[in-house]
Amino acid sequence: MANLVTVLGLGLAGIDPVGMLMLMAQLAAGGSKRQAVLFAGLVLFGTTLLGVALSTLLGSSLNKLSDFIGEVGTAINQLPDASWIWIDVALIALLIYWGIRRDNQKEIKENQSEKKITGIWAGVVFMVFTALTDPSFLAVLAISGHRNHFLLSLLYSTIWVLLSQAPLFLLTIAVIFNQHEKFVLEFNAFMDKYRPILNRGLTGLIYILAGVFTLDLALYLLAGSWLLA
Repeated sequence: MANLVTVLGLGLAGIDPVGMLMLMAQLAAGGSKRQAVLFAGLVLFGTTLLGVALSTLLGSSLNKLSDFIGEVGTAINQLPDASWIWIDVALIALLIYWGIRRDNQKEIKENQSEKKITGIWAGVVFMVFTALTDPSFLAVLAISGHRNHFLLSLLYSTIWVLLSQAPLFLLTIAVIFNQHEKFVLEFNAFMDKYRPILNRGLTGLIYILAGVFTLDLALYLLAGSWLLA
């Protein structure tokens, strides 16, 4: 049960609108309902199959990797306090730089010219294999590989794909019921309305994290104990 809840959280954390944007581009280029359903179905099937195959074939290797990561984590926890001072300083500087850069960054308008997609299959291959670059997908593979059970691997991979590609599947459902134009309009209106708020929220979160690490460092320098220990 705990693994299932974790997979649900990883699926939500891995939500990616790229598949939906690719389908929107296909529809704008004259793609049919059948092509839309085929694209979404192949993404679901292909990514799920990839997840099941990797977690099944590499189960023991993933367990070894998990043990290695645990050993690395133990070694990191044993670093001397002097090392953590410099780590905190580096994190604070990086976060502040990132926040200032976001504040000074001019709003970049999206390029209105849509990139042509070289067919459904190219789009599917792109979507399936870019899942390997998603940390949440790799975490699901590690969970599945640890249990090394085919049906659980199938369930976990399917849940992750359905959640992480929820925007794509929602648009596909809208296409099936001929409501995709309304869906696209509402999505664009939502993004236009809330993009500045989301951007400011992310920048604020970056500054908050910088503040937490600053407080952590100040507490150690003043009292000799770490806030985040």
